[in-house]
Amino acid sequence: MAGLLALSRESVHQLLAPYVRVGLLVAVRGRAGGYSAGEGLLGSPLSAVLAPFGAPSGRGRAAAGKGLSRLVEAVESEAVAARLAVYERWTVGDLVARHRADRHVIDWEI
Repeated sequence: MAGLLALSRESVHQLLAPYVRVGLLVAVRGRAGGYSAGEGLLGSPLSAVLAPFGAPSGRGRAAAGKGLSRLVEAVESEAVAARLAVYERWTVGDLVARHRADRHVIDWEI
């Protein structure tokens, strides 16, 4: 994982530490160590998994502004709320199942 993300092993451990603390991941020590899925990982909503990385949260009403900036802030607020609703509805298990299904689809285009 460190190689794929172009990070040091320690950086990856620090990124995954919040998930180990809440039980979404289990750290496995030893020569072949790494991380495995915790008991509740697949049933966890994406919002819980994204929270340590500052996932979008609803800002409530658009901040007071003038004209176009107020309109843009209102649209951005609605977009954030829509993403948050998806993050609450989808679970990690849903994402894994969809990824597996996408990998097994045969691509007939040449």
